[in-house]
Amino acid sequence: MRDQSAPDGEAVYTQQGRMVTDHWARKAVTYEGALQRLQSEGIDPESVTVEDLYPLDMIHMGGLGATDALSVMVDIRRDHAVLDVGSGVGGPARRMASRYGASVWGVELSESLYHTAVRLTKLVGLQEHVRFKHASALDLPFPSETFDVVVLQHIAMQIAEKEQLFEECARVVKPGGCLAMHEIFAGNEEPLTYPLAWATEPAMSALEPFDQCAARLARLGFQVGPFVDVSEEGRQFHQHNVEAAEAALAEPEGTEEPSAEVLEARLRAARAMEKNIRIGAIRVGMVVSRKMEN
Repeated sequence: MRDQSAPDGEAVYTQQGRMVTDHWARKAVTYEGALQRLQSEGIDPESVTVEDLYPLDMIHMGGLGATDALSVMVDIRRDHAVLDVGSGVGGPARRMASRYGASVWGVELSESLYHTAVRLTKLVGLQEHVRFKHASALDLPFPSETFDVVVLQHIAMQIAEKEQLFEECARVVKPGGCLAMHEIFAGNEEPLTYPLAWATEPAMSALEPFDQCAARLARLGFQVGPFVDVSEEGRQFHQHNVEAAEAALAEPEGTEEPSAEVLEARLRAARAMEKNIRIGAIRVGMVVSRKMEN
């Protein structure tokens, strides 16, 4: 049920949405934390490039490589208007603009991630090409048939109101346009090990099998493309994160982000995610679906 206490013009949250945004606000890089990391690597904040941010702002499974793979699958081009739903701190949106030339909007429910995305985009001089709105994926603040491409990267698995989510995505994409998904789906009947990357408890998660998602997209007028299974790449990504977090925790704790507490939380999630993918409890895949012409 929606929380209707938000003032007009601000994002409206579900109870699950509040839990998820609080979760990501604790895990994602802040603007100040990004500057600290860059300076520790000898990068002058006055001359930061979009490429300098990639190790910090690609917080989804597979990082930069996954965003590029999805962009190529959907054939993002210079004349495309793109919407990144659940845009986080803006890494994929900036990549789709800087590398592929698209004009990109990002929508993010977390107010802290939204502000970080805006500030990092201005830092690298892309504010004319990449813009953001603090809004809900369940009520996208755009007219119908606005975008050539709508992108979902690791969003649907944390939204229970899937009919509303995909109806909104279908509404804002142009006829002949595409919905490009890099998403996490329920796998076999094996029980999940928590914490997940996006959920410390079951109430924060909303996984569904891909077949169920595909049937919904077809009902909404999409021609669903082939499912490209990238589960093994996802497992390797989390195994690398396990090793990186263990190495960072072995170092003396300094004043820079992330803190030992955050690193320990990331380590627990990475271990659980690697196991869940390895035993088949979770599937990771990419799929491009085209909205059929009227």
